[in-house]
Parts: sequence; structure tokens; C-alpha cells
Amino acid sequence: MPLLIEAMLSEKTVYDFAMQLRRLRENRGLSRAMFAKRLGVSKETVYRYENNIQDSFLERAKEIALIVNTSLDYLTGLESSYTVKLLGLSEEQRQALNKFLCVFVKAEGNG
Repeated sequence: MPLLIEAMLSEKTVYDFAMQLRRLRENRGLSRAMFAKRLGVSKETVYRYENNIQDSFLERAKEIALIVNTSLDYLTGLESSYTVKLLGLSEEQRQALNKFLCVFVKAEGNG
């Protein structure tokens, strides 16, 4: 497995889908039962997602997105513009790339 992909997959340990899901559900005032009904699953399934007992398809989808170097939004069709993640760029490299992209987009708009 290429080093970049290994590094991205290892970032998985930093992100906890279960905690994020529970926080989002609670912040939106949804009980586990209400959320489960809207999702079309049992509240026990939601419990298992929120406690890392059962992986959701999202975990597999995240791995796919990392391997193909795009966002989940693009992968699932929520976003129509392609996203490329460039990890490990210095601030100088980021600024240079941003300048290039700004010039490139302007040139495309005039062509």
C-alpha cells in the first residue's frame, strides 16, 4: 500500500464516527428512537453505531474515499465537483498552489 494511503488510513484513529454521530444527533434534539425511525433502523442499531459496537457503511466508505483521494460528498453524489486532498503541503506550497488555481480558473473562464 502506498505510504500516503497508509498515512491517511492511520488518521482514522483520530476520528471517532461514534462520538461525532451521537454529538450531532443530540445537538439536533433527536432521541435515539427518533433518529432510528428517520434512518429506517432500530434504536438498538443506532446504539451500536454510537458505541462503536457495529461499524456502519460509512467506515468502509471513508476508506474508499481515502484510497481514491476524494471526499465522501463527491463519492456519495452530495457534491458534483471533484475534490483532491493534498496532505503534507507546507504553507508555502499551499499558497503557491492556491495562486496557480486562481490563475487557472480565471484563464478557463476567459477561454
